[in-house]
Amino acid sequence: MISKAGFKIGKISMTKLALAFFLVNLVAISASAISGYRRGNVAYRFEEKQAITFFSSNQLGATSLLAWIIYLLRRRLIRNDQAHNRTSLFWVISSLGFLYLMLDESFQFHEGMDTSLFRLFGRYENPLLDGVVTGLYGIAAAAICYYYRAEILRYRSTLVFFCLGGVFLVATSVLNVGAEGPVQIVFEESSKLLGVVSFLLGHFAAFLGTLGDIQNNLPRHHPMG
Repeated sequence: MISKAGFKIGKISMTKLALAFFLVNLVAISASAISGYRRGNVAYRFEEKQAITFFSSNQLGATSLLAWIIYLLRRRLIRNDQAHNRTSLFWVISSLGFLYLMLDESFQFHEGMDTSLFRLFGRYENPLLDGVVTGLYGIAAAAICYYYRAEILRYRSTLVFFCLGGVFLVATSVLNVGAEGPVQIVFEESSKLLGVVSFLLGHFAAFLGTLGDIQNNLPRHHPMG
C-alpha cells in the first residue's frame, strides 16, 4: 500500500530535487561531450576513469549511504514489528548492492567477464557481450525488488524513480552489446548515468517518506489551556 503521508511530505521537494539532479547530470553529459569533441574524441570523457565515471561512482556511493540511513530510520520506526523488520532488510541489500556497483564503476569488475567465461570453453576472441553482464545485474536487482516490493510500493515517488531507473538500465544493456563507436559509448554512458541518478532520487523519496512517517508517529503535545 502506498503511503500518502510519505508521498505528500516529499512531493514538492522531490520535484525540485529531481529537476536539480537531472539538470546537473545533463549539464555534466553535455560538457563532457563538448570537451571530448574538442579533443577529437567525443567519447573521451565517457571512458574509464574519466569525468562521467567519477560522477557516476560518486552518485552510486551516495545511494549506498542513503539506503543504509533509510534502514536505520525504518528499524527505529518499526522496531516492534517483526514482519516489517524483515522487509526493511531491502535497504541493507540495496546499500550493499550500490556499494558494489560503486566499486565496479571505479575498478570495472564486470569488464571482461564475458571474455573470461568464453576462455573457460576454449574460445579466446572477445564476444563483446558486456551488456549481457549488465543485464544480469538488472535481472538480479529486479528479482530482489519484486521480493521486497512492499518497501518500494510504500512511497509513490520511490516506485516512479525505480521504474525510470529500470528503463535506463535496459537501454544501457542494449547499447553495451557489440562493437561500440564513440557516439554509442556516449549514449550508453549517458543512459547509465541517468539511471544512476534515478535510483538515487528513488532513495531520496524513501528517505523523505520515512522521515514523514517518523514525524507522524511522534507524540503531539498540546498547550495547556
